[in-house]
Amino acid sequence: MSDAQAWQPDSLHEAAASWQAAATDFHAYVEMAVQGVGAAHDVWTGSAAEAARADVLAVGRTSDALARAMVLAAVAARDAAGQIASARTAVLDLVSASEAAGFAVSDDGTVSVHDAPTALLVALSGGDEGLAHELLTLRAQELTTQLVGALDRLAAADADAADDIEEAFAEPVSRAAATVPAANSSADFGDMVAGWPVTSQDRIAEQIAALSPEQRDRLVTDFPRQVGNTDGVPWELRVVANRTNIAQAILDEPDPVRTAFYRTLLGEVDDPAGGGRRIDRQIVAFDPARASLVELNGDLAAARSVAVLVPGMNTTIEGSAADTATARRFVAATGGDVAALTYLGGPFPRGNLVSGVIDAASPRYALDMAPRLVAFSEDVDRTVDAAAGASVPVTYIGHSYGGSILGTAEAMGLTADQTLYVAAAGAGVGVEDPGDWHNRNPAVVRFSMTAPGDLIQAVQGIPGGPHGADPDEMEGVIHLATGYYDDGRVMAGWQAHSDVLNAPSDSWRNILAVITGDRARIRPAG
Repeated sequence: MSDAQAWQPDSLHEAAASWQAAATDFHAYVEMAVQGVGAAHDVWTGSAAEAARADVLAVGRTSDALARAMVLAAVAARDAAGQIASARTAVLDLVSASEAAGFAVSDDGTVSVHDAPTALLVALSGGDEGLAHELLTLRAQELTTQLVGALDRLAAADADAADDIEEAFAEPVSRAAATVPAANSSADFGDMVAGWPVTSQDRIAEQIAALSPEQRDRLVTDFPRQVGNTDGVPWELRVVANRTNIAQAILDEPDPVRTAFYRTLLGEVDDPAGGGRRIDRQIVAFDPARASLVELNGDLAAARSVAVLVPGMNTTIEGSAADTATARRFVAATGGDVAALTYLGGPFPRGNLVSGVIDAASPRYALDMAPRLVAFSEDVDRTVDAAAGASVPVTYIGHSYGGSILGTAEAMGLTADQTLYVAAAGAGVGVEDPGDWHNRNPAVVRFSMTAPGDLIQAVQGIPGGPHGADPDEMEGVIHLATGYYDDGRVMAGWQAHSDVLNAPSDSWRNILAVITGDRARIRPAG
């Protein structure tokens, strides 16, 4: 108890700020040195010059690893400060409440009766002072259980913080040649990785399966960008590699808004499946240069269905928190029976009511992103079934402009069990009838949903329009009812464009029923 009272969680905030500042300064100084040696290429030549450049570049790589470690430690310390402060407050509040009620609290959390029963308690006990004392003893036992539990949670938060900070500062994977057999030197890995853009996903998976754990660690360390963003690479490796990629982005990114968001990607979150655990985020793809961010929410091994959410206009990496919240609600509502991915596979159209609508009329975003979504769907299909040890249905949800991306991907060979077009801009670029879709799953089931009065209806299905036909009116597509908000209002109007996917309502439950395959709860329109 005395330890809990003495703890100062704010010191972790101070440590986090110190580590982050040190990482930023260290990275900047080393980067200047590396650039300086590189700039001397024209005036300093020969073997000595080349050796010096090689040494400086090696130092730069090692320095980047140390700077990233400080970034990760800073994030861990910030998270820990919040968790420890919350747990400490819970302990101290229980102590204060117990003492105010006349109980004594020992240092190990045991609560005992200190004051004699009050006259009121004796009266409520029928005038029996012995019974009143027994009631106080029972209450003391209840408070002891609560306080010991609160102390345990505080100790767990402290231990978790120590583990996370220690992990961040753990020595990087050794680059010594002895850790990698001659047949798999760094050069061999470089050749292998260089060939990935023209290698099948199955072959990439086979290549990595043939590596030892040490070789996989080396691959992640040497080629984090490629490992973190290549379909066919096992997702557990992609997640590890992307922690490196995100930490590096924090060092490289000058925009404080973006760096603040990137730090949230490295922090722990409450497990959306419940249970009170804190877990690391699972970033399956992260490449700011391509505006790419893909995150898994939930546990594939436990999920009985999977959803992939493709959002719409004005979606950016740093502005994607709302999309993540949407995905997590599906996971939370089912206690983890659903796992949900948010898919940002490139830039989306952006702008205000005027410029944004003009930008959204362009099919280029859909045409650029759709092939990546097709490739990713192949990876999802293999990864999901392997994790569950069985065939798990996957539903792709395209919202607004994301509907055009989804439909265009279906035309290019998406692999999906179900597709759901929510307030979609259209059925896809060049898709005028169901025959224009070429989903690799011939048994795919398609759904659509648009609320009455949604402004997107003004552009859906325009003859000769850039985003194809209106999926709500296409043959073979099951048009879903949007129903009512939970407060009784009709789901309609401009605000329903996003509310169908987010607000507590019939439409949200209809979408969830599609994802889970609960046919009895799916409500068609009409």
